[in-house]
Amino acid sequence: MPSNKIDYQNGEKLVEVKDLCKWFALKRTVADAVTRKPVRYVKAVDHVSLDVYRGECLGLVGESGCGKSTLARTIIRLYDPTSGSIRVGGTEISTLKGKALRELRPQMQMIFQDPYSSLDPRMTVEDIIGEILQVHKIVEKDKVLERTHELMSMCGLTADYGPRYPGEFSGGQRQRVGIARALALDPKFIIADEPVSALDVSIQAQIINLLGDLQQQLGLTILFISHDLRVVRYITHRVAVMYLGSVMELGETEAIFSKPYHPYTQVLTKAAPVMNPLDRSREYAIEGETPSPINMPTGCRFHPRCTHCTQKCREQAPELREIEPGRFVACHHPLRDSDAT
Repeated sequence: MPSNKIDYQNGEKLVEVKDLCKWFALKRTVADAVTRKPVRYVKAVDHVSLDVYRGECLGLVGESGCGKSTLARTIIRLYDPTSGSIRVGGTEISTLKGKALRELRPQMQMIFQDPYSSLDPRMTVEDIIGEILQVHKIVEKDKVLERTHELMSMCGLTADYGPRYPGEFSGGQRQRVGIARALALDPKFIIADEPVSALDVSIQAQIINLLGDLQQQLGLTILFISHDLRVVRYITHRVAVMYLGSVMELGETEAIFSKPYHPYTQVLTKAAPVMNPLDRSREYAIEGETPSPINMPTGCRFHPRCTHCTQKCREQAPELREIEPGRFVACHHPLRDSDAT
């Protein structure tokens, strides 16, 4: 767990997301047009509400395809939201366009999953970072190289790396360049989208520790996306658990891992790998297949795979409600699983 504590009663909400949706329309065929079938949508993000407090690292977890990256890209306005509200620093940004959106972008930056494709292979490290400083006029022109080297040093890269190209680096070194680039504009809010999933296991810990140190030093606010629950437990203050485009559970990290309330969270935590190779007592998979985001199940979207499903679950969708201070669960029957300890 991070050493800094967040005051969730009186702390400042830097990012506020309310009832956010991002739906992608499916391509219509000629037959669809002739028969006048309604447009169908992939509901990648479906009525999500959450807050990120200043100085917090909020984890976002869930199975592949649950909508984590789409939610992140919608919050940062790489995607236009279908509906809902996004506020950053008290400013509504969901409808901003053109110059107003460009002026806001320096406040929000992203560290991408793949360090091999997120850097221009034809530019040196000094050019990749320095270009941002020049375009946004962060420092005087004669100070660009000096500031570039400062950012590199903060991310564990010496000035000797400056004239080199991304193709000469390892994955961990490239990700350090990506982090330095994200910090160049002194952002208020950073989204780290699976920043270590493409790296060797031996390098992952170094990047995670770097992000933790930078957050402490610079007071960063981070939305950390990952499917690796061990990493999430180590670096985050709170965790939001997503399933099929919606948040199923939200709470402080240790509370989520020590006592998960939602059946989906319970199975996720059981499936998380442990260091003991002799421990074979865990459940490794959720029963059944994930429903299609095009044809959502009625009621609770997790009910086709839930062992505690009731008729109410099949018919009525549960709301994300606060069942104890700071703990939110979208379930009609939280804590039914006696193994949640």
